[in-house]
Amino acid sequence: MTEFTQQEVDSRIQGLDPDAAKRVVCALIGHSNIQSQWIGYWYCGRCGDQVGDSLGGAYSSAEIVLIGHNCATCQKNFSKLTWKDTFLAPAPFKAESESAA
Repeated sequence: MTEFTQQEVDSRIQGLDPDAAKRVVCALIGHSNIQSQWIGYWYCGRCGDQVGDSLGGAYSSAEIVLIGHNCATCQKNFSKLTWKDTFLAPAPFKAESESAA
């Protein structure tokens, strides 16, 4: 498997619309560990594809950061992420001004 640098990935997505760019990034470097969850289904925070299912059992990844879940585990996991997880992915934690609203 080819390892891409952030600059190589960025050059390959130039000119694409934002949704297409996010899908291409995931195809090139894999899905982000910044994820969302809904009724037992887990989704890549970058492209929105389903990446896991905990309906019939357990889904876990040691380094998942759940979007909007500002717990100590997610904060710890976020510190372990690389550019491959954060590139074009949403910021997982609400800003203080958003949480007070």
